[in-house]
Amino acid sequence: MDIKYKPSELRPGMVLAKDVMTLQGQCLARAGEVLDQSMISKISFYSIFDVSIRSEADPEAPKEAAPVHEKKNETIPYSQKLKSTPVYQTFQIDYSRNIAVMRGLFARIIKEDHPVVDFSAILRDVSALFAQKTTLDLLDILHTMSSLDDAVYVHSLNVALITRGIGKWMGYDADTLSTLTLAGYFHDIGKLMIPPEVLNKTGKLTDEEFALMKQHPLDGKKILSKIPNIDSRILYAALQHHERNDGSGYPKGLSGDDIDPIASVVAVADVYDAMTTARVYRAPLCAFQVIAAFEKDGLQKYSPKAVMTFLSRLAGAYQNARVLLNDGRRCKVVYIHHHNNTMSRPMVQFDDGQIIDLMTEPSLYIQSII
Repeated sequence: MDIKYKPSELRPGMVLAKDVMTLQGQCLARAGEVLDQSMISKISFYSIFDVSIRSEADPEAPKEAAPVHEKKNETIPYSQKLKSTPVYQTFQIDYSRNIAVMRGLFARIIKEDHPVVDFSAILRDVSALFAQKTTLDLLDILHTMSSLDDAVYVHSLNVALITRGIGKWMGYDADTLSTLTLAGYFHDIGKLMIPPEVLNKTGKLTDEEFALMKQHPLDGKKILSKIPNIDSRILYAALQHHERNDGSGYPKGLSGDDIDPIASVVAVADVYDAMTTARVYRAPLCAFQVIAAFEKDGLQKYSPKAVMTFLSRLAGAYQNARVLLNDGRRCKVVYIHHHNNTMSRPMVQFDDGQIIDLMTEPSLYIQSII
């Protein structure tokens, strides 16, 4: 027998009767796990409606389901703390309003022959979202704003914000930051021309379906070209955000300096957002997993200045962060290696004072930030 509880009613020591799943199909916790405060915060963070808990009379419940107290030094992610604050609620409302505006605007641009677009209004609204948070705060919370129905729009707004953040870290001036923001905002409009059954397919695409998917940069540039006086760099970002520095991208197989610098920054933001967004087949990757993925094959594929600036600032933000290793141990990041292919494997310290360098422990890696 099990009883359903709202997240606000959960208490440490309760035992899950069923797996806890997000709306996107990510498994947060398995049946039989004993809740601690960290897991309760995580469940609340993902807006789970209710959770099935074993009753005390359940014969399958563990005999030692005593309350598990949160460790004094355990760190709840800033994004989880923020979710319950009025500031977060305001951000969520403003973010949702931006998505609604984008949905209507994109539909009008596709429909009309010479659509008039108020770029200043877009920049005002998106910049206001950015101004509410530091770049790192935004990276922590953007992926709580997920929606399967609005996936293209959510991704596009996220990329606009992330691209602007990377541009700030790279030291670009205000005019270039505005162009970066708009380039990220419009980069994926061509995806709206892909049949929904292909765009939203959860399984592996067929060769024909992938060919359709690879058309969206060309469609995006064609659609945006109808807008009078649009900055050519925004068109290049739509066309080239899947091009790669080593020539392995599409649709033209461009390489190096043939790729527009604005498009190169959008490409990094585009891949980062994709990796940190939950999929039906995997949980979102944490920052160190993203860095490791870029280190594995991305440093040759992306603009060196853009990707190295981004990864260095991203890794440095988690100095002193509490993390969970893949073997289940918790520790603190105490030193980030700032060299190629090393930033994802920092030195960490355990609660007993032991320090290990993940560079010398190939079987270990950071699984999540806690």
